Amino acid sequence: MNDHISHDGIISKIEGRQVTVLFVQKSACADCHAKMLCTGGDAKQRSIVADSYGMEYHVGEEVSVEVTTQLAWTAMLYAFGLPTILALVVLFPSISFCGEMFACLIVLCALLVYYVVLYLFREKLDRKVVFVLHRKG
Repeated sequence: MNDHISHDGIISKIEGRQVTVLFVQKSACADCHAKMLCTGGDAKQRSIVADSYGMEYHVGEEVSVEVTTQLAWTAMLYAFGLPTILALVVLFPSISFCGEMFACLIVLCALLVYYVVLYLFREKLDRKVVFVLHRKG
């Protein structure tokens, strides 16, 4: 089983050891020949900032950005899993005490607090996220 996820991209900016890589994030059907007939195929341009670890790179150079599968699952847990659990844990007791309308408002407030705390700890989380660059070819 592959323990890394990689995306090909092009270096757009270099500031010291920080390298910004642009890549195109495609949906599953973005390469379909019938994508013009439906709205399912979309592609968005994304960027990732990675450390060069002392390697020499140049703007416009094609690279592959790699991250471990475990780190990707951890990121998905923080972004989607924990907020879903939090919403459910807050929603059901709130409904019995406050009714549906206020319960939804309480859930939104709880999620807002969660994402604010996540934002405040972004530097600590950023140290755990390691993107590795590899030259293409």
